[in-house]
Amino acid sequence: MRSGFLIIDKAPGTRSSQCVALVKRALGGKERVGHGGTLDQPASGVLALLIGRATRASRFVMMLPKVYLAVARLGLRTDTDDLSGAVISEEDTGLVSEESIDRALFSLYGHRDQTPPAFSAVKVKGRRAHAMAREGLDVPLSARPALVTSIGRTGPIMAGRDVPLRIVCRQGTYVRSIVRDLGETLGCGASVLSLRRESLGPFAAPDALPSGDLATADASTLEGRILPFSSLSGSFTYYQASLADEGTIASGSPLSLGKLARRGWGGHGTGGYILIFGKAMVSFARVVHEDGVYLVRPVTNIILEGP
Repeated sequence: MRSGFLIIDKAPGTRSSQCVALVKRALGGKERVGHGGTLDQPASGVLALLIGRATRASRFVMMLPKVYLAVARLGLRTDTDDLSGAVISEEDTGLVSEESIDRALFSLYGHRDQTPPAFSAVKVKGRRAHAMAREGLDVPLSARPALVTSIGRTGPIMAGRDVPLRIVCRQGTYVRSIVRDLGETLGCGASVLSLRRESLGPFAAPDALPSGDLATADASTLEGRILPFSSLSGSFTYYQASLADEGTIASGSPLSLGKLARRGWGGHGTGGYILIFGKAMVSFARVVHEDGVYLVRPVTNIILEGP
């Protein structure tokens, strides 16, 4: 079984952990299976599963930009910031115009501090926030950095209160929090009516395997859909290493950047990391400037061949 990325189109109501478990079972329980960022249970769309040695690339896949299609229901506050939770309040939205919505959306663009939903996987004093919230405990969540690189309506208000949105954001940004903050800016509250992740970096929903097919999928079917590490080459600036330099990198030692052959520029600004391909390994690395020389320092090496 080769290592790589298996892209799933998760259905609403299916847990991300269910997809991981089904794939692991189909592969005979012998392969490591991880993910590159979960989706809320009510949400649908792209879920990147990491197979075998690709599980070591999890943190880098999570850095990739995410594109979401969401519908925000104005005038509704819930304890989960979506329709799965208990209703806190409902308000009239008759005075909310599309112009005021567009102004409020503009205020949510860019770098900002965002408070995660109480029902989220964020850890508070060693415990998941959602576990504390379900026990009725107070969840003291602090605001944390978020980045929204694009946000806007995709159409007019529907049914007088539902706003279709397209949002492009980075790791750590919660769409439920964006919608909640949109509602508070408008003064009427808001919750997520529906949410779909259209893409995660180069991985897009039209190319994904529907999660409903996982229950009957066998190992050969899944193996045929596993994408190689080179599928990330459009997201990171990437280089090719010679066999000799590959050995230096594999040992964790720094290498002069000038010894590597650049093959492409990344388009996603992935945290300052570059990707280096060798014959038998892939390395996620950083470029540093020391004593007048640009050096490559390996951060995570993934050996593709051997034990």
